[in-house]
Amino acid sequence: MFNYAALIDDGLVEGKGPAGAAGYLYGALRSGSADMLEILTERPTMFKPETRRVLHALLREHAFYGGAIDGEFRPGTQRDLRAAYGLAD
Repeated sequence: MFNYAALIDDGLVEGKGPAGAAGYLYGALRSGSADMLEILTERPTMFKPETRRVLHALLREHAFYGGAIDGEFRPGTQRDLRAAYGLAD
């Protein structure tokens, strides 16, 4: 899921955009991918800001995020990503 999300984010999958990439990132995170959690918390800027904003919106839609939809992954976003993954702080 991560690899496909990265291809979409890089513009290499015709007909897919930030919503598609974010959907795969969210799916990988929720499926328990430890690699996805690490990438999103340690290196989120490897994804474009628009993809990160859509991921914020998905997290909010599923009650994991209450911050700004700005694509910035601050400590609050990292906490919320861990919650979406299934970890409690």
